[in-house]
Amino acid sequence: MNTAEDGHSPHFTPEDHLLAAEIADVYRIVDPVPATLVERLQFALALESQEFEILRMQEDAVLPAGVRGGEDSRTITFDSEVLTIMISVSARDEHAVRVDGWLAPPGEHLVELRTGDGARTVRADDQGRFVLDVVPRGLSQLVVRQGLDDPARAAILAVTPSLIL
Repeated sequence: MNTAEDGHSPHFTPEDHLLAAEIADVYRIVDPVPATLVERLQFALALESQEFEILRMQEDAVLPAGVRGGEDSRTITFDSEVLTIMISVSARDEHAVRVDGWLAPPGEHLVELRTGDGARTVRADDQGRFVLDVVPRGLSQLVVRQGLDDPARAAILAVTPSLIL
């Protein structure tokens, strides 16, 4: 749409501008932009490499009361053609969770958990199991890298979509 220097369309009448403003107000009330949208987009775009597979979420099951981990536990599975990640998220307290995870096929890969507070990296064992004992609640993302000793040189194998822990 062509706009004049003042930011308005030269073909709009004052009534058109009023109507457009009223429509914008309706959308702000009925379907507002989420307050965390910009933060989530910046978080998702912050990865330095584009040569990796993005995993798809397959399952998000809340475990019933009495199951190990208590009422506030859930299991999430991410899947792609090359890798599957299953994580169990258990509440530690109102500020933190514990993440137990498994990679299939198993391998001693580096598993990086990205959060708003920064990244933490652990190494999965030869069975593909990894644990992140104290993780702050909030927006996070898992990144799986090749099992090299130097995380800076390890290529990214797969990335999960952002999720709220």
